[in-house]
Amino acid sequence: MKISILIVVFLALGHSTYSQVPKTLDFGFKGGINSSQLITSDGTISSVKYTNFTTPAKSGFNLGLFARLGGKRVYFQPELLYCLKNGESVSGSLIQSLKSTSIQIPILLGYKLINLKFVSLRAVAGPALSYSLGENKLFSSMTQLNLIPMKNSNWACQLGGGIDILMFTFDLRYEWGISPLSGLSTPDIGMSNKLKLWTFSMGIKFI
Repeated sequence: MKISILIVVFLALGHSTYSQVPKTLDFGFKGGINSSQLITSDGTISSVKYTNFTTPAKSGFNLGLFARLGGKRVYFQPELLYCLKNGESVSGSLIQSLKSTSIQIPILLGYKLINLKFVSLRAVAGPALSYSLGENKLFSSMTQLNLIPMKNSNWACQLGGGIDILMFTFDLRYEWGISPLSGLSTPDIGMSNKLKLWTFSMGIKFI
């Protein structure tokens, strides 16, 4: 419920700002790579407490479409992306590994810090909703955790920036999960997992 309220406030603020500027439209394709970490909270399994998880970075990718609707400075940027994200967390004998394929829909509000004829420097921020494609799997060395199902959808926040040179666009973003990846959590375990990642992408605008 709190997430829904934040999304509504964000969209209302963006619409109020956006309605004050001339409208333009850009459309294009983009693709990129990501480096993600599976962040696991402390938990207890069979009276053994697991803490201080190490989270090695794992690579993945995204590919899809984007649009920009707005004016010379302020714009909306919705995207439709196919994403592969991986992750791993380790604490003692407990090893968890994630493989996630999803459709992600970021809804970003952008601002052009520099807007010249052939180049622009941008900042973006906003929520992103991911829908599972049915291939999300969280493997664990503990049988109890393998029995906990993955969620079909989850929310994240994105913050970053980019540069446009002619019709080419480059972005670097940081993303952190704001909802758990699984239907956690049994009372005697108390453990949850979220993703955080860096994404670098390149694209080309056709309009």
